Formats: sequence, structure tokens, C-alpha cells
Amino acid sequence: MEDKQGIQIGGSVGGPVTAGKVEGDSSSYVGGNVSFAINELPSSSEPDKPGIKELLTQLQAEIKADQNLSEDDREDALEQVKALAEAAKNPNDAEMKNKAKKADRMLARIMKGVPQATKLLEFCNNLLPLITKFFGF
Repeated sequence: MEDKQGIQIGGSVGGPVTAGKVEGDSSSYVGGNVSFAINELPSSSEPDKPGIKELLTQLQAEIKADQNLSEDDREDALEQVKALAEAAKNPNDAEMKNKAKKADRMLARIMKGVPQATKLLEFCNNLLPLITKFFGF
């Protein structure tokens, strides 16, 4: 006598599914993770001088707003901002400094692909040195 087993699969997926992929704005997911990591940092104790939290928040906003970045570059850049935020929790730790250096180098590489006269490139040229100063390099 044969025993037949049936498998039932139920549930739903939000958004259209194409070739096994749920379509949607993945940068909002990445951006949410970045925001969470940044929000775990303390705010600047000096109101007229932005701290690492404020600098990373500005960088995140500029990356999200820049129309010259491809979606892949935007996601990669936001991941690097997240890495900087995670490293900023313990900036004197050698491993965290290394993580911050890698994120800084990756952001610099991504910015090389951005057209020269964009607000994001100008912003990063001014902001990244302030962020790396926080880590002591």
C-alpha cells in the first residue's frame, strides 16, 4: 500500500514577483538598516559642531538624494555608511578602525564614478575627511 503525502504551501508575497525575485525598492531596506545603525550613536554634545552621528546622517541623506548614482552604487554606498556607523560605536578598537578605513576607501571608489560637478561629490570631498578624523586617520 502506498502512502501519498501532500504538501501545501500558503501565504502571500507583497509586490509583484518576477523570476523568483520580489520587486521593490531594496535601497529602502538598506537605508532603514543604515538609519538604525546611525541612530544608535550618541548625538553631538556641541550644538554648533556636528558629531559622527550628524555627519553620517548628512552623508546618508546625500547618497539617497543623488540622482547620478546607480541603484547598485547607492546600495553599496549606504552599506559603507552603515559600516562607518557600526565602527563609530567603538572607534578606538583596531578592528573597528580597519572597518572604517575599508568603508572610507570603498566610498572614495564609488565617488570616482560620480560625475565631477555633483553636489554629492563635493559633499563627500568635504565630509569624508571629517568622518575619518573621528577615527584618527
